[in-house]
Amino acid sequence: MATRTICFPISGYPYCREQPVTFTWIKGSKRQNIRAVHDAVHTTDPDVSILEVSSASVQPEGEAVSSLRLLLHLDSVAQDVPISTVFEATKVFEHGGPFADLLTCEPPKVHKDTRLRTSGELLRYSLEGNEYPTEPYMDSFFEWLYCRALKQFPEKAEPLSRYNAFSDIAAAADSKKYYGDSSRAAAIYVGLAAAGKLSCIDSYELFIAEVYTEPKPLPKSGKSEAASKMTPEVSAPAKETPADELPQPDNANAEVIPDAAQMEHILELPKATCLLLSLAKNAGLSANSSSELTYKGKEFLLDAYQIALKNKTLQINIQKNKITFPMEEPDSGFHAVGVLTRSPAWEYGWKFNYLTENTSGAEKSEVKEKIPPKPLTALEHLERCGYRIVQQVVPKKLPPIAVQRMAWKTGEALCDPVVVDFLQFIRTHMQSDGSFSFRIPKGTSKNSFATLSEIAQTWDKMGLFASIVIYPQNIVYELAQNETVRHFLSGKWLELFVEHQVQQILNRYQEEQGAEVSLCSNVILSEAASAGSTHELDVAFSINGKFFWVEAKSSSRSIDYGKYAALCEKLKVTSDRLLLVNSDLSVEECEGVSYFWNYRVANCATITGELENMVAKQIETAGKAVPSTD
Repeated sequence: MATRTICFPISGYPYCREQPVTFTWIKGSKRQNIRAVHDAVHTTDPDVSILEVSSASVQPEGEAVSSLRLLLHLDSVAQDVPISTVFEATKVFEHGGPFADLLTCEPPKVHKDTRLRTSGELLRYSLEGNEYPTEPYMDSFFEWLYCRALKQFPEKAEPLSRYNAFSDIAAAADSKKYYGDSSRAAAIYVGLAAAGKLSCIDSYELFIAEVYTEPKPLPKSGKSEAASKMTPEVSAPAKETPADELPQPDNANAEVIPDAAQMEHILELPKATCLLLSLAKNAGLSANSSSELTYKGKEFLLDAYQIALKNKTLQINIQKNKITFPMEEPDSGFHAVGVLTRSPAWEYGWKFNYLTENTSGAEKSEVKEKIPPKPLTALEHLERCGYRIVQQVVPKKLPPIAVQRMAWKTGEALCDPVVVDFLQFIRTHMQSDGSFSFRIPKGTSKNSFATLSEIAQTWDKMGLFASIVIYPQNIVYELAQNETVRHFLSGKWLELFVEHQVQQILNRYQEEQGAEVSLCSNVILSEAASAGSTHELDVAFSINGKFFWVEAKSSSRSIDYGKYAALCEKLKVTSDRLLLVNSDLSVEECEGVSYFWNYRVANCATITGELENMVAKQIETAGKAVPSTD
């Protein structure tokens, strides 16, 4: 398990509220970990609109304000400099710094500079002739730089006001490390903006006084008359007042109740799309696509709001900054309450939600029938086919991330025929002891030789060879006498590579289309009807309930292609939802096998294209990623 801190902007000292969340860490997958963090937040508060502010963010506005992308204008440097670079270049250590030369370097080179790790303890920061302390506010310098950059580039700062929570997957959980936390800095900026305090960013001293210095409480008798009138008694119960009973002096309530045009803007806020889609489904509205359904949900909501304005059926809770209004769909019998909550941290000052009301049993069943069933996962599909899941590989049982990356690089390198020949040569002598010499084909290009050398050296670093010497004409090696090594080279690497390629496809569909996805690997199935009959699937996955299956083979010898065609029938999928990946076959040979067996066949060079085509044909033509249950 891992912990990250979610930062919520508030419009008063200390301008940021922090909340730790715990989630299951997935090695090597920042985007999956980001999704896990956000899911953990939404488990307790589904209305939170959260933005990941790091270079790994899938949200463009979040990536744009990562410390690697967000630029700061300095008088001492000709070009604008990334925040992360300024932060590192200004560090003063016991034995060196600041390193002003880093201000003109690319961020990757900056973070690799050994001086930042070998110069002793961090003492302070020095920027353009001014000194900034590390104590007592360790993070204040980074946060001030970050807020300065946002103020300099308001076009990047403006989208942040649409969110009320921020995360940074890259922020170190260890407070002893002097790394900046972009999520906290972003939350502080939004909080300051909501409070009208952005002027404090103009100097470090003003920033510390505003953000890090707790205001002194007023004396008990020190309340102004105006404050006394504006602050309700704590013991007074929250009371909802009909709109027609509200006092109407001048334009006092002009900002209290949004008009129809403002309501349209409110519905452009993040997560509003999901809410409108949910509202349309629950209201029993029908459409041909998710986008059309969302549009109908927006029309339904705006109509309900305008009716409430006209009929004066809005209920306003002044103490809770909340407005409620009824929503009804006569055809389906749907009843709900629309809720508008006012907060300065939100763009346009409001956010929208709705609460369904209890209906009669007849009405409930009628509405329920119109809500699409949740798409089946890959495992649910297999169980529905009558199989029992005997075994599957879960993420925590996968090899270490270094081994997975080695497998991914191996698969990518097999676009080169010289690497293919080398791997085939190794498999041929897998069971034999002693040294072997692989002769590099004549005419091999420098790029091919470099690729082959890199792969061989990576394997050597991981302990796959007892010894290896790379010459310009040949490679002499002795394979390590280890069953795990033999298992990896005989095919485990290909399974890991294939699973990674599939996961990339799933991530894209999930991030770009909000698709329901699932994946399982090395699944052993048992047929309920015959206890001794089992099948193993290398990778099975689903997108919006559509089931797909990928098999990985690292040898072209003695393969029973017919059993895969027969298993397609048992798994209740058409053959064009099966992809066989064989690292031994050429592109022409893949086409030949596919001709005879009518399912897709690829090698490591063509797997991505075949996966894309297979999924796109089934998903996009079946209704533009509309959920399916097969």
